[in-house]
Amino acid sequence: MANLDDPKRLMAAAFAKLDHLPGSDRFDRITRLVAQTLQAPVSLISIVDASGQFFKSSYGLSEPWASARQTPLSHSFCRHVVESEKTLRVCDARQDPLVRDNMAVTDLNCIAYLGVPIRAQAGEVVGSLCAIDTQPRAWTDQDEANLKDFVGLVEDQLASANLQTGLRDILNTMPQMVWSTRPDGYHDFYNDRWYEFTGVPYGSTDGEGWNEMFHADDRERAWQTWRHSLATGAPYEIEYRLRDRNGQYRWTLGRALPIRNSQGAIERWFGTCTDIHDLKEAEEARDLISRELSHRIQNIFAVVTGLIAMAARSKPEADAFAKDLMTRLQSLAIANRYIKTDHAASMFVQSGEHQTYAGLIQTILAPYYLSGRIIVSGADSDINSAVATPLALILHELATNAVKYGALSNCEGRLAVEVTSRSDATEIEWIERGGPVIDAEPSTVGFGSQLVTSMAKAMRADVRRNWSPGGLRVHLRIPV
Repeated sequence: MANLDDPKRLMAAAFAKLDHLPGSDRFDRITRLVAQTLQAPVSLISIVDASGQFFKSSYGLSEPWASARQTPLSHSFCRHVVESEKTLRVCDARQDPLVRDNMAVTDLNCIAYLGVPIRAQAGEVVGSLCAIDTQPRAWTDQDEANLKDFVGLVEDQLASANLQTGLRDILNTMPQMVWSTRPDGYHDFYNDRWYEFTGVPYGSTDGEGWNEMFHADDRERAWQTWRHSLATGAPYEIEYRLRDRNGQYRWTLGRALPIRNSQGAIERWFGTCTDIHDLKEAEEARDLISRELSHRIQNIFAVVTGLIAMAARSKPEADAFAKDLMTRLQSLAIANRYIKTDHAASMFVQSGEHQTYAGLIQTILAPYYLSGRIIVSGADSDINSAVATPLALILHELATNAVKYGALSNCEGRLAVEVTSRSDATEIEWIERGGPVIDAEPSTVGFGSQLVTSMAKAMRADVRRNWSPGGLRVHLRIPV
């Protein structure tokens, strides 16, 4: 026998009584189906605690009980189902010693009753699913079997609601704003962080109301990005300005991923909004400093180049050396300017906001560009400043030698630079064709060759030269 006052049972019953549980309309479907299947005028999902019973759902119940949705224990047959933890059949309550004095007989016209226990996940009996008739009735075993099938649906729905409520509690403890939508993109859930941040009333941003929270300049972009994700199933990611409870707009990172069923169809989207305003301001300050530093470095290159030129004018014998040194400094300046800017200044390919190997190669070779004679091709990958500076010097040396002695020293020569991006390295193939015939590998190693070798070591790169008669080939492998 169960004790109505058992603390664990009361706690489980208190949860089952919650009227805001997800899927409450499904309980109403169950009571309606029970009444139709058993051909009974009344059906109840009754949750029993120590003081009374609460009707989580009812069908056919008369007033004022239907509106009150509860009765004291003096009007409860369901308490006996809970206490016995067994099915209760009453064919004629007026003749049944267990319930003939129960006030439900006279006040609710409860004459015939069939109730089966409703159990919580831990096994506690929290109430009863019952069918009631206003006339005497002999309930059949099939009636009881049908009712037990329906009670399984009630218990499954309570367990699901328990899980969803637990998930809601977890989401409300997260530091990010969390939201969820139906497959069509209709927003139907926000956690407490969203309402704390925005200060809007609960439920006011359901549906499409969320877009009004964005800065006017960001709304259309946010809509287009969201529609693209809904149409393609692609992850949603965007930065936008979101209005906070004080009316200020703060930069926020929005992200969402779809949840799919076993057939791959999207069942729901879950997303987060993360306040990145302080980080955004720090990035802007860093970019400002970076641009100022880049400007000052360019000034240093200009000053040093000017000093070299002035010194060379006073010593004609150093003119050739000075010109070589100034062109190398100019190459470094170009590489520095390329890495420090937000675009690849290239006549071949625009690289957007990323600095890439191909972009740097094209930028360094731009001063030597002759229509159709220089081709940069192949895959591409991002480059960082640690690689860009030594690579720029290597490219400058190779290009200078190609103009002086190699494929670019005549009108027929061609230069091809092929970039291959692999998981562990980027490979660059420098191929000269159509220049003067190469008789043999040079017998002496000049400063330029030494510089190429030194810069390759700085990148931990492997460099190989092939002095074939048709033209120089250089293979450079730069590890990731």
